[in-house]
Amino acid sequence: MEPSARWRAKAMNVDDYTLLLLTGCRSGEVAGLQWADVKGNRLKLRDSKTGPRTVWLGDQARAVIAAIPRQRGVAWLFWNPVLRKPVLRIGNHWPSIRDRAGLPGVRVHDLRHTFASHAAMNRETLPMIGRLLGHNNTQSTSRYAHLDDNHVLDAAEQIGAAIERMIA
Repeated sequence: MEPSARWRAKAMNVDDYTLLLLTGCRSGEVAGLQWADVKGNRLKLRDSKTGPRTVWLGDQARAVIAAIPRQRGVAWLFWNPVLRKPVLRIGNHWPSIRDRAGLPGVRVHDLRHTFASHAAMNRETLPMIGRLLGHNNTQSTSRYAHLDDNHVLDAAEQIGAAIERMIA
């Protein structure tokens, strides 16, 4: 494989992982993306674990998509130019990327959890996080939205201060 083709393949691999992190999508949802699914500030997923759904795109996610080079006659966002096939599974390069980043044991699916956790730390509600993730019930969402101790302590301090103001 020529060096520039190898570099393009690796660069596109980073784009798919970045998109997972910025959208909370499942890896199969991102792997199956076609240009026709990109509709301005949203993705219209034809199929997902819970059926067709809309994924809302923030500025950063739109920028990642805009930077992906389009290949003439290719419907997929993530395309292997060497094999001339769509990339149907995006986990293949994850172990080397994860290890180079110093994140041993982190799974691709943990990027979805990270998205949900950051939404929770930014005070989004469980129903909102569930809608962003495409969950049908908040019980599923509660398993995704992990809070670190600093955010829990901050919440306790804010609640305590509010109660103190009420009784003062």
